[in-house]
Amino acid sequence: MERVRRYLPSTQFLVILAALAVAGGLVLAAQYTTKPPQAPTLAAAQTAGGTQTSQDWLATLEQIQAASGVSLPQAPSQATVNQLLAGVQSSNLTDTVAKSLLINLASVKAQGLGDDIPTQEQLVSEASAQVSTSSLPAYTQADLQTVPQTKDSLHTYGNAVASAFAAHPNANYTGLLILFGYMLDYQDSNMVQPINQSAEDYIGFARDIAALPVPETLAPLDLKLVNDLAGMGEAAGDMSFALSDPARGLVGLQQFEALSNEVVGMFTAMNSDFKSDGIIFNKDEPGASWSAFLSP
Repeated sequence: MERVRRYLPSTQFLVILAALAVAGGLVLAAQYTTKPPQAPTLAAAQTAGGTQTSQDWLATLEQIQAASGVSLPQAPSQATVNQLLAGVQSSNLTDTVAKSLLINLASVKAQGLGDDIPTQEQLVSEASAQVSTSSLPAYTQADLQTVPQTKDSLHTYGNAVASAFAAHPNANYTGLLILFGYMLDYQDSNMVQPINQSAEDYIGFARDIAALPVPETLAPLDLKLVNDLAGMGEAAGDMSFALSDPARGLVGLQQFEALSNEVVGMFTAMNSDFKSDGIIFNKDEPGASWSAFLSP
Protein backbone atom coordinates (compact mmCIF):
# COMPACT_ATOMS: atom_id res chain seq x y z
CA MET A 1 0.00 0.00 0.00
CA GLU A 2 2.85 2.34 0.78
CA ARG A 3 4.27 1.83 -2.73
CA VAL A 4 0.96 2.93 -4.23
CA ARG A 5 0.51 5.84 -1.84
CA ARG A 6 3.83 7.43 -2.74
CA TYR A 7 2.62 7.92 -6.29
CA LEU A 8 -0.28 10.09 -5.11
CA PRO A 9 1.06 13.65 -5.40
CA SER A 10 -1.01 15.52 -2.83
CA THR A 11 -4.21 15.82 -0.79
CA GLN A 12 -5.61 18.00 -3.56
CA PHE A 13 -5.21 15.10 -5.98
CA LEU A 14 -7.06 12.76 -3.60
CA VAL A 15 -9.93 15.26 -3.49
CA ILE A 16 -10.18 15.12 -7.28
CA LEU A 17 -10.32 11.30 -7.19
CA ALA A 18 -13.02 11.41 -4.52
CA ALA A 19 -15.06 13.79 -6.66
CA LEU A 20 -14.78 11.39 -9.57
CA ALA A 21 -16.07 8.56 -7.38
CA VAL A 22 -19.07 10.66 -6.31
CA ALA A 23 -19.82 11.47 -9.93
CA GLY A 24 -19.74 7.79 -10.86
CA GLY A 25 -22.15 6.97 -8.04
CA LEU A 26 -24.60 9.63 -9.16
CA VAL A 27 -24.58 8.37 -12.71
CA LEU A 28 -25.26 4.80 -11.59
CA ALA A 29 -28.06 5.99 -9.33
CA ALA A 30 -29.65 7.93 -12.16
CA GLN A 31 -29.48 4.95 -14.48
CA TYR A 32 -31.12 2.73 -11.85
CA THR A 33 -33.88 5.28 -11.20
CA THR A 34 -34.73 5.93 -14.82
CA LYS A 35 -34.46 2.30 -15.98
CA PRO A 36 -35.16 -0.09 -13.06
CA PRO A 37 -35.11 -3.86 -13.66
CA GLN A 38 -38.27 -4.92 -15.47
CA ALA A 39 -39.93 -8.13 -16.50
CA PRO A 40 -39.87 -8.95 -20.24
CA THR A 41 -43.56 -8.25 -20.66
CA LEU A 42 -43.30 -4.82 -19.05
CA ALA A 43 -40.28 -3.98 -21.21
CA ALA A 44 -42.23 -4.96 -24.31
CA ALA A 45 -45.13 -2.75 -23.24
CA GLN A 46 -42.83 0.19 -22.75
CA THR A 47 -41.28 -0.39 -26.16
CA ALA A 48 -44.73 -0.12 -27.67
CA GLY A 49 -45.67 2.95 -25.68
CA GLY A 50 -42.36 4.75 -26.07
CA THR A 51 -39.27 5.07 -23.89
CA GLN A 52 -37.93 7.87 -21.75
CA THR A 53 -35.95 10.50 -23.56
CA SER A 54 -32.53 11.80 -22.64
CA GLN A 55 -34.28 14.91 -21.30
CA ASP A 56 -36.20 12.73 -18.80
CA TRP A 57 -32.94 11.11 -17.74
CA LEU A 58 -31.30 14.49 -17.19
CA ALA A 59 -34.29 15.80 -15.26
CA THR A 60 -34.22 12.77 -12.97
CA LEU A 61 -30.51 13.20 -12.40
CA GLU A 62 -31.02 16.83 -11.46
CA GLN A 63 -33.76 15.78 -8.99
CA ILE A 64 -31.38 13.29 -7.36
CA GLN A 65 -28.71 15.97 -7.09
CA ALA A 66 -31.15 18.41 -5.53
CA ALA A 67 -32.41 15.82 -3.03
CA SER A 68 -28.93 14.72 -2.00
CA GLY A 69 -27.44 18.18 -1.87
CA VAL A 70 -24.51 16.94 -3.98
CA SER A 71 -23.78 18.18 -7.49
CA LEU A 72 -21.58 16.71 -10.20
CA PRO A 73 -17.96 17.84 -9.87
CA GLN A 74 -16.51 20.13 -12.47
CA ALA A 75 -13.56 18.88 -14.46
CA PRO A 76 -10.33 20.17 -12.87
CA SER A 77 -9.01 23.31 -14.49
CA GLN A 78 -5.84 23.12 -16.54
CA ALA A 79 -4.20 25.45 -14.02
CA THR A 80 -4.91 22.91 -11.26
CA VAL A 81 -3.56 20.06 -13.36
CA ASN A 82 -0.42 22.06 -14.19
CA GLN A 83 0.07 22.84 -10.50
CA LEU A 84 -0.14 19.14 -9.63
CA LEU A 85 2.25 18.22 -12.44
CA ALA A 86 4.77 20.80 -11.26
CA GLY A 87 4.55 19.40 -7.75
CA VAL A 88 5.61 15.89 -8.76
CA GLN A 89 8.75 16.89 -10.68
CA SER A 90 11.82 15.32 -9.10
CA SER A 91 15.27 14.03 -9.94
CA ASN A 92 13.84 10.50 -10.18
CA LEU A 93 12.52 10.22 -13.72
CA THR A 94 10.55 7.03 -13.01
CA ASP A 95 8.62 8.62 -10.13
CA THR A 96 8.01 11.79 -12.12
CA VAL A 97 6.63 9.98 -15.16
CA ALA A 98 4.46 7.62 -13.07
CA LYS A 99 2.91 10.42 -11.02
CA SER A 100 2.44 12.67 -14.06
CA LEU A 101 0.71 9.87 -15.94
CA LEU A 102 -1.62 9.26 -12.99
CA ILE A 103 -2.52 12.96 -12.77
CA ASN A 104 -3.17 13.25 -16.51
CA LEU A 105 -5.27 10.07 -16.49
CA ALA A 106 -7.40 11.36 -13.60
CA SER A 107 -7.85 14.65 -15.44
CA VAL A 108 -9.13 13.07 -18.66
CA LYS A 109 -11.35 10.68 -16.68
CA ALA A 110 -12.96 13.69 -15.00
CA GLN A 111 -13.85 14.90 -18.48
CA GLY A 112 -15.43 11.57 -19.42
CA LEU A 113 -12.43 10.53 -21.53
CA GLY A 114 -9.66 8.02 -21.18
CA ASP A 115 -11.01 4.95 -22.93
CA ASP A 116 -10.79 6.33 -26.44
CA ILE A 117 -7.69 5.72 -28.56
CA PRO A 118 -6.82 9.42 -29.27
CA THR A 119 -6.79 10.22 -25.53
CA GLN A 120 -4.67 7.17 -24.74
CA GLU A 121 -2.21 8.09 -27.49
CA GLN A 122 -2.01 11.62 -26.07
CA LEU A 123 -1.22 10.29 -22.58
CA VAL A 124 1.49 7.99 -23.96
CA SER A 125 2.93 10.84 -26.02
CA GLU A 126 3.14 13.14 -22.99
CA ALA A 127 4.85 10.43 -20.95
CA SER A 128 7.29 9.69 -23.78
CA ALA A 129 8.15 13.38 -24.08
CA GLN A 130 9.38 13.36 -20.48
CA VAL A 131 11.62 10.33 -20.85
CA SER A 132 13.02 11.54 -24.17
CA THR A 133 14.38 14.75 -22.70
CA SER A 134 18.19 14.94 -22.81
CA SER A 135 20.76 17.65 -22.29
CA LEU A 136 23.73 16.54 -24.32
CA PRO A 137 26.95 18.51 -23.82
CA ALA A 138 27.73 20.68 -26.82
CA TYR A 139 31.16 21.60 -28.15
CA THR A 140 31.24 24.26 -30.85
CA GLN A 141 33.57 25.03 -33.71
CA ALA A 142 35.18 27.68 -31.52
CA ASP A 143 36.34 24.94 -29.13
CA LEU A 144 38.44 23.29 -31.85
CA GLN A 145 41.94 24.13 -33.00
CA THR A 146 41.98 23.78 -36.77
CA VAL A 147 45.15 23.61 -38.87
CA PRO A 148 45.73 23.50 -42.64
CA GLN A 149 45.27 20.06 -44.10
CA THR A 150 48.48 18.40 -45.23
CA LYS A 151 49.68 14.83 -45.21
CA ASP A 152 51.69 15.60 -42.11
CA SER A 153 48.72 17.15 -40.24
CA LEU A 154 46.47 14.22 -41.21
CA HIS A 155 49.13 11.74 -40.12
CA THR A 156 49.63 13.52 -36.80
CA TYR A 157 45.90 13.76 -36.18
CA GLY A 158 45.33 10.07 -36.96
CA ASN A 159 48.03 9.01 -34.50
CA ALA A 160 46.72 11.41 -31.83
CA VAL A 161 43.12 10.13 -32.06
CA ALA A 162 44.34 6.52 -31.79
CA SER A 163 46.47 7.47 -28.75
CA ALA A 164 43.49 9.17 -27.08
CA PHE A 165 41.41 6.05 -27.65
CA ALA A 166 44.10 3.85 -26.06
CA ALA A 167 44.31 6.23 -23.09
CA HIS A 168 40.66 5.60 -22.22
CA PRO A 169 40.22 1.81 -22.17
CA ASN A 170 36.96 2.01 -20.25
CA ALA A 171 35.36 3.87 -23.14
CA ASN A 172 34.39 0.47 -24.44
CA TYR A 173 30.96 -0.18 -25.95
CA THR A 174 30.87 -3.95 -25.44
CA GLY A 175 32.41 -3.79 -21.98
CA LEU A 176 29.87 -1.22 -20.80
CA LEU A 177 26.90 -3.25 -22.07
CA ILE A 178 28.24 -6.33 -20.27
CA LEU A 179 28.44 -4.36 -17.01
CA PHE A 180 24.95 -2.95 -17.55
CA GLY A 181 23.44 -6.35 -18.31
CA TYR A 182 25.09 -7.92 -15.27
CA MET A 183 23.79 -5.14 -13.01
CA LEU A 184 20.21 -5.70 -14.21
CA ASP A 185 20.34 -9.51 -14.24
CA TYR A 186 21.71 -9.79 -10.71
CA GLN A 187 20.43 -6.50 -9.26
CA ASP A 188 24.06 -5.82 -8.38
CA SER A 189 24.67 -2.24 -7.28
CA ASN A 190 28.43 -2.93 -7.28
CA MET A 191 28.32 -2.38 -11.04
CA VAL A 192 27.38 1.29 -10.61
CA GLN A 193 30.96 2.39 -9.98
CA PRO A 194 32.54 0.70 -13.04
CA ILE A 195 29.70 1.97 -15.24
CA ASN A 196 30.39 5.49 -13.99
CA GLN A 197 34.09 4.96 -14.67
CA SER A 198 33.19 4.08 -18.25
CA ALA A 199 31.10 7.25 -18.45
CA GLU A 200 34.04 9.34 -17.25
CA ASP A 201 36.34 7.73 -19.83
CA TYR A 202 33.97 8.60 -22.66
CA ILE A 203 33.82 12.22 -21.49
CA GLY A 204 37.62 12.29 -21.13
CA PHE A 205 38.03 10.78 -24.60
CA ALA A 206 35.87 13.55 -26.04
CA ARG A 207 37.81 16.22 -24.16
CA ASP A 208 41.16 14.90 -25.39
CA ILE A 209 40.05 14.82 -29.02
CA ALA A 210 38.61 18.33 -28.75
CA ALA A 211 42.07 19.55 -27.71
CA LEU A 212 43.82 18.08 -30.76
CA PRO A 213 44.88 20.20 -33.75
CA VAL A 214 42.47 19.00 -36.43
CA PRO A 215 42.98 19.35 -40.20
CA GLU A 216 40.40 21.85 -41.40
CA THR A 217 38.63 19.47 -43.78
CA LEU A 218 38.12 17.00 -40.93
CA ALA A 219 36.84 19.65 -38.52
CA PRO A 220 33.10 18.91 -39.12
CA LEU A 221 33.65 15.18 -38.51
CA ASP A 222 35.84 15.95 -35.51
CA LEU A 223 33.18 18.20 -33.96
CA LYS A 224 30.47 15.59 -34.45
CA LEU A 225 32.71 12.90 -33.00
CA VAL A 226 33.55 14.97 -29.92
CA ASN A 227 29.89 15.75 -29.17
CA ASP A 228 28.79 12.16 -29.72
CA LEU A 229 31.49 10.78 -27.40
CA ALA A 230 30.59 13.32 -24.70
CA GLY A 231 26.93 12.38 -25.16
CA MET A 232 27.79 8.70 -24.75
CA GLY A 233 29.48 9.59 -21.47
CA GLU A 234 26.38 11.35 -20.19
CA ALA A 235 24.15 8.50 -21.37
CA ALA A 236 26.40 5.95 -19.63
CA GLY A 237 26.06 7.95 -16.43
CA ASP A 238 22.26 7.73 -16.74
CA MET A 239 22.55 3.96 -17.27
CA SER A 240 24.14 3.62 -13.83
CA PHE A 241 20.79 4.68 -12.27
CA ALA A 242 18.88 1.74 -13.79
CA LEU A 243 18.28 0.02 -10.42
CA SER A 244 16.97 3.07 -8.56
CA ASP A 245 15.44 4.90 -11.54
CA PRO A 246 14.59 2.39 -14.32
CA ALA A 247 13.21 4.98 -16.74
CA ARG A 248 16.39 7.05 -16.58
CA GLY A 249 18.56 3.96 -17.00
CA LEU A 250 16.70 2.69 -20.06
CA VAL A 251 16.60 6.11 -21.69
CA GLY A 252 20.35 6.32 -21.12
CA LEU A 253 20.82 2.94 -22.79
CA GLN A 254 18.77 4.01 -25.80
CA GLN A 255 20.73 7.24 -26.14
CA PHE A 256 24.06 5.45 -25.69
CA GLU A 257 23.35 2.95 -28.47
CA ALA A 258 22.10 5.62 -30.89
CA LEU A 259 25.21 7.77 -30.36
CA SER A 260 27.48 4.73 -30.62
CA ASN A 261 26.16 4.08 -34.14
CA GLU A 262 26.97 7.68 -35.06
CA VAL A 263 30.49 7.40 -33.64
CA VAL A 264 31.14 4.33 -35.77
CA GLY A 265 30.05 6.37 -38.78
CA MET A 266 32.48 9.18 -37.87
CA PHE A 267 35.42 6.79 -37.47
CA THR A 268 34.54 5.08 -40.73
CA ALA A 269 34.48 8.40 -42.59
CA MET A 270 37.83 9.46 -41.08
CA ASN A 271 39.40 6.13 -41.95
CA SER A 272 38.19 6.57 -45.52
CA ASP A 273 39.75 10.05 -45.66
CA PHE A 274 43.11 8.72 -44.45
CA LYS A 275 43.08 6.05 -47.13
CA SER A 276 42.03 8.40 -49.94
CA ASP A 277 44.81 10.85 -48.98
CA GLY A 278 47.42 8.09 -48.95
CA ILE A 279 48.07 8.28 -45.20
CA ILE A 280 49.91 5.16 -44.07
CA PHE A 281 50.63 4.29 -40.43
CA ASN A 282 53.41 1.81 -39.77
CA LYS A 283 52.95 -1.01 -37.28
CA ASP A 284 54.86 0.82 -34.54
CA GLU A 285 52.55 3.85 -34.58
CA PRO A 286 49.27 4.25 -32.62
CA GLY A 287 47.55 4.98 -35.92
CA ALA A 288 48.17 1.39 -37.05
CA SER A 289 44.87 0.55 -35.36
CA TRP A 290 43.03 2.46 -38.12
CA SER A 291 43.87 -0.30 -40.62
CA ALA A 292 42.10 -2.84 -38.42
CA PHE A 293 39.13 -0.60 -37.59
CA LEU A 294 36.74 -2.22 -40.06
CA SER A 295 38.51 -5.57 -40.17
CA PRO A 296 36.24 -8.61 -39.61
